[in-house]
Amino acid sequence: MDKTETIKNLFPREFHRMLIHLPDIIGGLQEIRLRVNCPCIFIVDRVEQYPDRNGEFSHSRERAAVLSKEEIAAVFNHICNYSPYAYESQLRQGYLTVAGGHRVGIFGQAVMEGGQVALIKQVQFLHIRIVHEVRGVAKDILPYLYEGGQFLNTLVISPPGAGKTTMLRDIARMASDGNRYHPGMQVCIIDERSEIAGSFMGVPQTHVGIRSDVLDGCPKAIGMLMAVRAMGPQLIVVDELGLDADYEALYCASGCGINLLASIHGNDLTDAAKKHMDKKAVFREIFQRFIILNWKKEHGRFGQQWKVLNEKGEQIAQKTDSAEKKEVKP
Repeated sequence: MDKTETIKNLFPREFHRMLIHLPDIIGGLQEIRLRVNCPCIFIVDRVEQYPDRNGEFSHSRERAAVLSKEEIAAVFNHICNYSPYAYESQLRQGYLTVAGGHRVGIFGQAVMEGGQVALIKQVQFLHIRIVHEVRGVAKDILPYLYEGGQFLNTLVISPPGAGKTTMLRDIARMASDGNRYHPGMQVCIIDERSEIAGSFMGVPQTHVGIRSDVLDGCPKAIGMLMAVRAMGPQLIVVDELGLDADYEALYCASGCGINLLASIHGNDLTDAAKKHMDKKAVFREIFQRFIILNWKKEHGRFGQQWKVLNEKGEQIAQKTDSAEKKEVKP
């Protein structure tokens, strides 16, 4: 099933006319935001577009389709196969991962029990994040992630929405499948928020490699330790480090001789270190390569830029404005 169909299938049939021109924007579609009594917003190439009831997209919100509370409820129930209670454990986290690997954020009225969210009811807001699998996006970076035939522990740093998870996924795929720099590795992906593999009912919806095992929906720290004990990985992959326990698990895995591929929010290495001052030593002690991702607007469109730094923080490669790879001698 192609991406257009997986998105259309999130909506009841009576909404499909509004999606008639979805194929025209599917390549750049990043998010769909639905809010009760507010214009529907489709974010395409980082720019808001508004569909009307006949599926015509424009940059004017005056013509946008506005969904009622009942229509939002209809979309929500359709996503849940008309049985929200079957998805209670996921809904407590505020999102669902659906067929195709897309993720639907769900907000409304939280019902609390024992200081924890037990349920979200009266759903009023839906945020559909479209998964974009770009195979080969990391091919120019790959040569800098190996040395002496060995994978180097790598940390991907970027602000939100700059392609961090897409890059992480593609590196994991190529490490798993094998490449010219190293035979295929046994990879464990700890996918706490179902974003790397985009698993639906436990089955990855993206290509993460033939030697990859995925633990979906498990906290990173717990999952990393489970992988060390049970799965015999050569490489562990995690997205968005944050908690102290995450870094403790990294130390444990590294001490067992397991390679690491991880990501963190930040504009660059300095910014990431400032935001995680108490973890600055971890960056230097564990990681040997840093990939810095950002967006740059050129010719009216946004393009991804990257830099690769060594363990000393020295730049060794970059993707320039002209999208060419340039090696840098530190």
